[in-house]
Amino acid sequence: MSTDRAVTCCFSGYRVEKMPFAANDPRIDTLNTALDRAIADASALGYSVFFSGMSTGFDLWAAEAVLRARSTLPVQLFCAIPFDRQADRYSPAWKRHFNHCLLAADRVFALSRDYYTGCYAARNRFMVDASSLLICYFDGKPGGTAQTVRMASQNGLQIVNLADDQIQFF
Repeated sequence: MSTDRAVTCCFSGYRVEKMPFAANDPRIDTLNTALDRAIADASALGYSVFFSGMSTGFDLWAAEAVLRARSTLPVQLFCAIPFDRQADRYSPAWKRHFNHCLLAADRVFALSRDYYTGCYAARNRFMVDASSLLICYFDGKPGGTAQTVRMASQNGLQIVNLADDQIQFF
């Protein structure tokens, strides 16, 4: 892959079922506003490529925020799919979000034909290795987001955490 890390940002956050609020909660509007602001701030710093891992919840909300930003900012959406058919078990509503983002993406990286143990971690590693900034939603829960935040921190990425009342840099 020939993306310049200096202008590349990735996202990591919880799937919809791990978020502290439901997908139809009014706090989603607050999160979307924070995502819009974080992307605009990153763009102002020169970031132009934004990676989404395309899972339900934060990943897809972030991908949609990049698509919104494209109308006014010089940004691109790159999708990192851990395996073909990732969305097969998504609800119809999340499949629509997924397909909309996938079709509108500037580039799509499918990392494996089939699911295998560790494919999500490999996807997260792929995005972290390509990036110098992580925008995340992390409030301390164990799992893939915690692992990605740890990877990003170990690799020297700047981290913007939208789960905090104030944006926090690590």
